[in-house]
Amino acid sequence: MLGHRPGGYLAWQWYLHRVRGYVVFREVKSREEWNSLVRGLGGSALQAWEWGEFRGEQGWRVLRLAHLQGSAAAQVLLRRFPVPGFGSFAYAPYGPVLSDEVSGDELRGVVSSLAERVGAEGASLLEVEPRLFEGEGLGAGFERSPSSVQPRCTFVLDVREDTEAQLSALPKDTRYGVRRARKQGVVAGESDNPERDLESFMDLLEETAGRQSFALRPREYYRRFMKVLPAHLIVARREGDEKLLAGAVILTSGPESVYLYGASTREGENLYASYLTQFEALSVARARGARRYDLGGIPCAPVEDHPLFGVYRFKKKFGGREERYVGLHETKLSPLRAGILKAGISGYYSFQKLRGRGPGPISD
Repeated sequence: MLGHRPGGYLAWQWYLHRVRGYVVFREVKSREEWNSLVRGLGGSALQAWEWGEFRGEQGWRVLRLAHLQGSAAAQVLLRRFPVPGFGSFAYAPYGPVLSDEVSGDELRGVVSSLAERVGAEGASLLEVEPRLFEGEGLGAGFERSPSSVQPRCTFVLDVREDTEAQLSALPKDTRYGVRRARKQGVVAGESDNPERDLESFMDLLEETAGRQSFALRPREYYRRFMKVLPAHLIVARREGDEKLLAGAVILTSGPESVYLYGASTREGENLYASYLTQFEALSVARARGARRYDLGGIPCAPVEDHPLFGVYRFKKKFGGREERYVGLHETKLSPLRAGILKAGISGYYSFQKLRGRGPGPISD
């Protein structure tokens, strides 16, 4: 991971890493450099520069840190506690991003040094959610949380070279659903008028949320999401009709696309419109250069009485491989202040959930 021993200033950094066990981070302030680094490490769209800019609009301060040798990076979001003296809450969504060569003691060195770095920024609590596979540990000082902010389990599809190859890769019943939707006059594709269609999609999203009992954010959140991020709205309707039957929002970043929001009418469900919507989302992902399509999260324990069991069953029909990550881990940089911060965060999530303004942490 670190290569040969360098000279001069880098020799001192090499000494810190090899002899003292430190990992040195530097701040990156260039969009191009940051996105190139994250994509090269196979990072999530939530570690892309654009995601940090979007969250910055919601009051987060963004700190983008790169390992001196380029083998790790972390986009950390910091939020100051409203009461003076309690410091900040620091969170790395699907981060840090790590080279495949980082493992064992080196991994523990990375997260430990990341904690030291954000502590120097005034953080009292650090939460990380690296996309490490289930079973890997982050070492002493980090505790696994019983819930996660980002999905811990998901299905991932390979984006094939063309539409015929993509259709052939789907399970038989799902191919039937795509073809059946087309035979019934359903057409789908990326919206050619996203501002207009987004309002209709949000109507549909609210209808679906009421039917399936999941929380939503305010409408302005989705409007800004579509404007600031490399996001795409895929819509399905009957040919010649303006009414939406189904829709989906995907986020693209380098070789990855992520399905984040979806909705459908009951009529759309009967017409298999969601099958065709997802198939066309894969076409949009392919056109943007993606090779990996993340279906956006499933229950880790998909029992029939789970509120998202229907979501699990639908996503499973596309035949993706299941990925399970280590989940949310946290370290208290200042135990007393961190305890108060956690209580405040928990109260905030509970309040937002009661208002129907956000789902809060995801339980396995």
